[in-house]
Amino acid sequence: MTDIKPQPQAPAAACFCVIAHAVTPADRERIGKSIDYARKVGDLQALLLLLLQLTGRCPARA
Repeated sequence: MTDIKPQPQAPAAACFCVIAHAVTPADRERIGKSIDYARKVGDLQALLLLLLQLTGRCPARA
């Protein structure tokens, strides 16, 4: 029996949009936590920008 080693994951493409989109699962998790905090403190401007990072078309996610 041989040991099968997992292949390293290819790095995600970088987002060069004006508002940087979440490309990796870690990015999405970080933004999700930031959205929770913005809602908690009532920061509507931050909430708008954070939601824009999760939505919209991005060449890096194609």
